Amino acid sequence: MSSYRSTRKIGIALAILVGVSLGGCLFKKQTQPPPKTDLAAPEDAKLVERMERARARAVGAPGSTLEASEFASQLTLLYSQGVAKRQQLEPRLLNEAVRCLDQARDAKPDDAADLLVRKGELLLAAEQESAAISALQQSVASRPNLRAFNLLVKLYAGEKQDAEVEALCKKTLPAMKSESSRYAVLDECLKSSGATTPEVGLRWAGSKEIIFYKTRRKELEAHSAAAKQKK
Repeated sequence: MSSYRSTRKIGIALAILVGVSLGGCLFKKQTQPPPKTDLAAPEDAKLVERMERARARAVGAPGSTLEASEFASQLTLLYSQGVAKRQQLEPRLLNEAVRCLDQARDAKPDDAADLLVRKGELLLAAEQESAAISALQQSVASRPNLRAFNLLVKLYAGEKQDAEVEALCKKTLPAMKSESSRYAVLDECLKSSGATTPEVGLRWAGSKEIIFYKTRRKELEAHSAAAKQKK
């Protein structure tokens, strides 16, 4: 009789343990979070659709600076926003955009500098740095411009290519006609030189440009300080 009672108690205990375990499994199963949804998908689809429309116009109008630039701009956006990786865009799209830009450059040589900087921006976004540097160099060679300069000087500085930085600065500065563009080039050149003073970092520019830079910087700093006081 005692043996029967012991066996019965063990059976009841096992039943309780199994029930608790099953209940825990069921509870865990019921409280599992729902599968994650790609919140970026709808917006990605819109951007891809916009790019495809621009692509169709560019392919349909070979040699058009406007259409080639817009196609490249929309594709650059897909790369820079991470859409290209999420949507696994076909590599042919990059090749097509580059071809459209090259066709436009052949058709309109006067637009070469702008088309080449657009090409450089696209290739940088697509992580093709060597080809991007080549395009930006060609852009500056065609016509020194701030867009190509700003990208190229940072790439050179990142690789500690001091000689290339100085050569680029020397080539770009004389082409800048406004005070704001002159200051922008000098400021970026000073930052990229790693020097702490204009006398050292901008020695290649000469005393006249150094005086201009220091005077302009004081004016901007004073303007910024006055704006902060008004707040």
